Amino acid sequence: MFESHQSLEDDAELVQLYSKMAQTLAVSGVVGQNPSALLSIQIPGVIVPPGLDPKDPETEYYVSNLLNAAVECNYVVTPKAGLTSDVYKLILDGKETPLIELSPHEKEKLREAENYLFEPGGGFSPAFQAYLDCAEIFYAAQDELFTAETTHENGGPDVPPAIRKRYDEAKALWLQRGNKEKVDEALATVRQLQGRDPYVYWQGLADRFARSTLRLKNGSEFQRVDSLPRYQEWFKDELWTPFSFDENDYNRQRRSGGTGMTGRCACCHCCGPAPLLEGTGTADDDPVSSGGWRDQSWILAANHGARGPAERGPRRSVATGHMTLTCSIKRVTILRPWMDVSVFHSRLWKWSPHSIGRGIVISTGGSVAGNQIATGVLPVLPTTALLAKDIELTTTSQETLDWIRTHLEAGRKVRYGPFLLDKIRSPHARERTDSPAIVGAASGAPELFGFISTIFGKCPNPDMSLPWPS
Repeated sequence: MFESHQSLEDDAELVQLYSKMAQTLAVSGVVGQNPSALLSIQIPGVIVPPGLDPKDPETEYYVSNLLNAAVECNYVVTPKAGLTSDVYKLILDGKETPLIELSPHEKEKLREAENYLFEPGGGFSPAFQAYLDCAEIFYAAQDELFTAETTHENGGPDVPPAIRKRYDEAKALWLQRGNKEKVDEALATVRQLQGRDPYVYWQGLADRFARSTLRLKNGSEFQRVDSLPRYQEWFKDELWTPFSFDENDYNRQRRSGGTGMTGRCACCHCCGPAPLLEGTGTADDDPVSSGGWRDQSWILAANHGARGPAERGPRRSVATGHMTLTCSIKRVTILRPWMDVSVFHSRLWKWSPHSIGRGIVISTGGSVAGNQIATGVLPVLPTTALLAKDIELTTTSQETLDWIRTHLEAGRKVRYGPFLLDKIRSPHARERTDSPAIVGAASGAPELFGFISTIFGKCPNPDMSLPWPS
């Protein structure tokens, strides 16, 4: 690994792009929004191949591992060594529970809530499935509205009335046909009471984990991770939100608090540029000989990984031409049938004195709004994967076009922010009329460009006022 010389957070344009995405997705880390919700962008994004057989165990393995990542509390996606399921299994195997039990009335109340949410076999009830389906429609409408509002705040056009209408209709649909109030009440009951019946609760979690553990023919074992929409529906045209980033956004977008979350590996190449190895590249490529690291624009960069994972961006003077990004984005809710997230918030377990997990900190706790970076073996949990398609970068700079073309022809990965570009197309007639535009585009499969995650509070955090066996 190379040593990082500059944080991507130092690049104003990248910060503004991130900030608009965070505001669009309602995870800006500002007052009035969830302080535990964090947007992390993947640099560069990951191409997601379409057309895989969803019933093929190899496809399940691919999707599950794509969505099972454990990441740092960082605004740039920084993977940890293990998987989310590894940490969860460590808790299942190594916890100790207090000597408590539910009253008969509490047991009945819990049973009614669980029966409302889940089928006897463990699947979602019709009421809960309707809740999830309507939630997907609502968040797509909210993203569309927040994108339009943010663009307007930054000097763009007024928000079309049709967008506000779709948002209001989606909100009403979730309340009326999505059983929102009843499902939220049942979920709150389950969170409150499940862990207070320790033997039944933890045995049920162990059984769920075992049922979701699959094995390939080659012996590889994995925990099945599902999503809403499911993999085969990721590529459909429904529920994509138009997104753009232009000069108005760069000049006016208010900065997201999420950019303060930089709990990263100091040597990770995705957190900043790496120095050029002696004897590689050319003087034109070498930022040291052409003005220094601080003279580079890192929102636009190319991978120079022949002898390591280094990235290099063009000189700022090359990338000063007007650039406009357009794409469509989609939320994919991550479903882990083997996990109860309440485990990470519960005060009803601690490490057993005999556990190999004894002394391990899952999370120290943190907050985006307070710029408190959580650390530990699983400080955040990705809850939503973010896809992008129809990615185009329009620029009036011939130098920028030449820079992109040079690196693409050399077989290097070129990105703008988290978005990979893989070809250059000629401008359309309208683009020629408006300006001498040139476009870099991403073709083919959509890209996974980031996650929305929940920052965990302190974990484990047992209630020591309860009776414990040891």
